Amino acid sequence: MCMFLLIACLITQLLAVAQISTLFTAISLLVFSIFSHCQALTLEALCESTPHPPVCKSVLPVGSPGSVSGFASIVILKSLEASKHLLASLDQHHPTSGPLDDCQSLAGLTVDHLTRVNVIEETALGTSEVNDLLTLLSAAITNYETCLGSFHDATGESSENFVKDHHDILTRVSDGIKLISVSLALSKEAWPIASDASVTKPPPRILTEDEKKSSSPEVSYVKVTKRERMIYERVKVLGRKLLQSSPGGNGGLKVAKSVVVNPNGINGDAYKTINDAIAAAPTKAESENGYFVIYVVAEVYEEYVTVPSNKSYVMIVGDGIDKTIITGNRNVVDGSTTFASATLAVIGRGFMAANITVRNTAGPTKHQAVAVRNSADIECDIYGTVDFIFGNAATVLQNCNIIPRLPLQGQFNTITAQGRSDPNQNTGISIQNCRITPSAELVSSNFSVKTYLGRPWKEYSRTVYLKNFMDGFIDAKGWNEWMGDFALQTLYYAEFMNTGPGSETANRVNWPGYHVINETEAVWFTVSNFIVGDYWLPSMGVPYTGGLM
Repeated sequence: MCMFLLIACLITQLLAVAQISTLFTAISLLVFSIFSHCQALTLEALCESTPHPPVCKSVLPVGSPGSVSGFASIVILKSLEASKHLLASLDQHHPTSGPLDDCQSLAGLTVDHLTRVNVIEETALGTSEVNDLLTLLSAAITNYETCLGSFHDATGESSENFVKDHHDILTRVSDGIKLISVSLALSKEAWPIASDASVTKPPPRILTEDEKKSSSPEVSYVKVTKRERMIYERVKVLGRKLLQSSPGGNGGLKVAKSVVVNPNGINGDAYKTINDAIAAAPTKAESENGYFVIYVVAEVYEEYVTVPSNKSYVMIVGDGIDKTIITGNRNVVDGSTTFASATLAVIGRGFMAANITVRNTAGPTKHQAVAVRNSADIECDIYGTVDFIFGNAATVLQNCNIIPRLPLQGQFNTITAQGRSDPNQNTGISIQNCRITPSAELVSSNFSVKTYLGRPWKEYSRTVYLKNFMDGFIDAKGWNEWMGDFALQTLYYAEFMNTGPGSETANRVNWPGYHVINETEAVWFTVSNFIVGDYWLPSMGVPYTGGLM
């Protein structure tokens, strides 16, 4: 389109020049001048299409020559430079806890994300590459939004002074969000793909019935020891064992090593804590290296477990739900930030867990308290009260049990609070083929509180429910406001072919952003399309359904 506008601009003004003079020298000079003028107009229009035009124009002065992909690459590099400066500034504070510590960790992650974005001089990218790019930039924005959220979590009399004392940090973070937001907008323009249900492009292919039934992943076979076989036989996802028999008779998943965590073990080959076992995992492993498998025997583990960014392809296997339990109670009221309150925090790529329970026992009186900080789950049980599935990632929950509990008096339940803050982020929550039922205490209360499917935490909140069972305790309006009419015009909430007494949509909210969608729209939010799962899940050995079930 820019090329057509440029040609039209050139032809129009060249014809005017031809009427005045036939001197080729004059025409040549004017062509150069006109080209620069049209290019400037194109760049200005491009910046105006981003969420932050002044930032775009300050980084790309009007009149700068180049392609859209080149402009995107320039702003990405500027974002990386700004993030490095922010990280250096945070390092000088030597934080040990609280908001500064959160921001230091998140800034480090953002530097890693932006460093991985290698698109300089690239004018054509494949679908998976573009999705990786958009995911990394979306995650970078979320990192900084989370940093700001940690400052908002600061409590006590000194919190106001604390925020004032670190105004420079907050300014750098806010500026970083704007830079990355411009990077994301220009990247979507430079490398367009059909990555959103609102994009008018050919829809993704709807899977055939045979394809829907075929969801078993390819498994790499290696010779396994008796102990490894014992570990793998404990892993079940969607009722199918990941252990399979190869033609040669030796079965197993591709693994680098397997270890055991047993605090009561007498053998020297068992780790006492889960964190000790994670620390022993290889650094920066790749998928072809295989998994580092940690078998955690039945026990209650009172520890805060972190899978850091340099520990990739770690698998934790327990003895069963409610048998292997990781427990903690950090919460905002007692001084933790929401980000740091997680009992299990997963940052490393390729993480898998099965047959374990992770809980935060702080309770509703302690306000925000996180059990698991992660981005995707399959066949899990999720309990909570207010906004208990929240955050901003591209997330699919498939075949889970979602069980709202009884909140404090005067409160209501909201299952989701999705935090998409930028219209170009490829993030959202997709809940597919799950069972949404009340907990025993909610039933015994005679449903004295209302339960909603979600509410908009951020301006571009996006949540969809696809073919779930919803029990009758879901409020007829379905969704609730965050505050007044905030985000009701800009959110994207959708339902598709849910069943059960709570799934009736006749009395749902009539917000502009709420939709009852059809199959063509719903398929955008499946594993295959929303998180591009077909590109990476098979190599991880994870059974899943790529399309609509």
